Amino acid sequence: MGAQSSSHLGERQCRYLRGRTGAFLNHFMPHYRRQLAMAFLRQISREMTPQGQTGFQLLKSEKPPRAVMHEGILTHLQGTSPKWRESYYVLRGDSSLVWFGSKEEQKCGEEPQGSVALTGYTLVASWRECLYQGSTGNHSIQDPDPIIEPPLGFPIYLCHPFRQPLCLCMDTVESQDSWRSFLRDGIRRRGTVLQRKESPDMEAFLDAVKSYRQEKGIYGVDNLLLGTEAEVLTNLLMRDLLPKLRAQKPAMLRGVESRRKWAWRRFLDEVYVLVLKLVSSELQNFHQEKEELQKELEKKIRPEADQMLALSNQIAQKLQTMVCGPAESSLCREVKPQLAWVMEELLRPVRQGLGMIGTLLVHRLDSLLRNVQRSRVVAVLKEEVCSLGDMPWDLELMQPCYQKAELYWDSLQALKERFGFQGTKNLVFSAQDLMQQLMENAVYTFQQLSAQHVSSATRRRQVICMLEKVKGRVLKKFESDSSFAQKRFVQEWLVQIFLPYLLRRLELGCKLELHKYEKYVFADYSHIITIENIYEDVVLNFLNQKVNAGMDRAAELRSFQPGEKKEVTAETSTHAALSTWNLEDIHSTLQWDPDPCQDHLQNSHCEGGQEEAGRRNGGTCATQWPPESLDKDPDESERSVLSEGLTIAMDMDIFQTDLLEMDMKGNGSLIEWSQPTELLKSPRPEREPAADGIYSNVAVKTLPGVLGKGRAVVTETLEGEVL
Repeated sequence: MGAQSSSHLGERQCRYLRGRTGAFLNHFMPHYRRQLAMAFLRQISREMTPQGQTGFQLLKSEKPPRAVMHEGILTHLQGTSPKWRESYYVLRGDSSLVWFGSKEEQKCGEEPQGSVALTGYTLVASWRECLYQGSTGNHSIQDPDPIIEPPLGFPIYLCHPFRQPLCLCMDTVESQDSWRSFLRDGIRRRGTVLQRKESPDMEAFLDAVKSYRQEKGIYGVDNLLLGTEAEVLTNLLMRDLLPKLRAQKPAMLRGVESRRKWAWRRFLDEVYVLVLKLVSSELQNFHQEKEELQKELEKKIRPEADQMLALSNQIAQKLQTMVCGPAESSLCREVKPQLAWVMEELLRPVRQGLGMIGTLLVHRLDSLLRNVQRSRVVAVLKEEVCSLGDMPWDLELMQPCYQKAELYWDSLQALKERFGFQGTKNLVFSAQDLMQQLMENAVYTFQQLSAQHVSSATRRRQVICMLEKVKGRVLKKFESDSSFAQKRFVQEWLVQIFLPYLLRRLELGCKLELHKYEKYVFADYSHIITIENIYEDVVLNFLNQKVNAGMDRAAELRSFQPGEKKEVTAETSTHAALSTWNLEDIHSTLQWDPDPCQDHLQNSHCEGGQEEAGRRNGGTCATQWPPESLDKDPDESERSVLSEGLTIAMDMDIFQTDLLEMDMKGNGSLIEWSQPTELLKSPRPEREPAADGIYSNVAVKTLPGVLGKGRAVVTETLEGEVL
């Protein structure tokens, strides 16, 4: 593991591994080159076809994680003759775990004693699960070997299909829980690094991996497709090498059972490290070649893109005739009956997780506004807005949301047996990535809008009102993005589940006939247009039609009016959950000091508003955070009348329609929005508002006087700029 040398791999075995790695890459690279050409052609096709808006309204955050995510002293089982050793461990932002002899060595910039990327690891409950993963036989017999006894009472075990286990020990349960959360998050972030990169290169690589696997009769996603490019290819090769390695275990793997298992895992780790190094070197060389290849593709494809796309469409029409019958039969008999419950099971966890994200966001923004209101120092506002950036990386807050995605492990278990779906881990990680990305986007959007609009405010109350407007606008955008993201997430994973199954079923009847259509591809285009890609696009089109029809039927349920008589089938009734969470499910807990805005919102209470607010508040999402995590005030239960008014205003069209179009350049008064509703048109009380001024180092309160001429009184002197 890490940089430690091997005592098991001999020169002969190294030559064998170099040869197998070279042969594997020689087989894979043609797939990669073809898919690069197809990805470039698709990119040009998208450029030629207006795409319109993406569907997302929040600004997308590209902020990288912190350089160091977590660190501390741990005890780790290491070595050929394993012993528990204490070292200083650092979990970096790239999800690599490194360890040093001491904290001083780490601070001085010395080389680490060892390192390991968290790709592919899984947290397990015991040492025995690490050693006997994937093996058969009875492993319930207790092995008295002392290496299984951790020196401290709070261990963490991580296993990997091809690597040595990570066995770590902590001295407190709090440290154990903290490290477990950070390690789990690091495994996810490292595993989905390719899926988060939306580029033609990554699209081409993933398509090349899919093409290579399908050539070997392997369909669909699984755990081996997590990680970087080099790690994914290494996983594929290690899976092929594993039977050979098991048959030629080194003779030195002797001793008691647990030590032999440890030695075998260490041997696998050494093989993995060597293969990963060889694959990484070859990919690095290919990346240099890829730049020249892309320049050639640019010269070849762009001038003739119209002809290539037209030819692809003609071939697709011919393939549709062949594929239509078998595909329609499989879809109607096997996919369509299962579509309803799979759609529901896909939606429920991600919907619950995003609902909790929305609730957490509301609580945090309310807390920010309370803190800004209580302080007159401008620096407090800047610090509060800046601190929002830590929310997406605060695992204590985010972990309850992420846990909703883990419901997929049980709810989709039947897919493995019926459709051969092996990608539940990929699905869980994808849902968690979506939750974190939406939180990042919402926080980033609030920060940008605050910096843009609050800077123009000159009075304290104006700043507070403007921040409230920004908060409402961000929440509205978050609601829209959450709805759109849920729909796209469900649609994408329905395809991930059913397309491999459909392609597998059509392999004998359709795929074996594809060679007959090779004659329609011009010789000059043969390295760009492939019949296999067009064939998969045709099958995908048939599947998308069924998926979209199912989702449309689910959307119809949301459009039913009260009292309207429509026949609701059992299939459509299962899609009730497709109606997204909305701002009616979460309410503001912000408490304000009395100010002129209060009277206007009090007048907005229409008849029956109190009962309606009570009904809506009763449906508030239940969360699982500790109370202190939400930063609630001790007097939160004693809300002011104004707070109730804000809640009702958010539930009604004030925040849900007018807010999206409001004039952010206004002076901050709630009654000066661009399209005020009738509820806000009540006359203003006959009283003079108190105006707060902004002066250097002095807080000035203007006392009301005759005809608006007040007497300025210095109320307090503060260090720094004041509101």
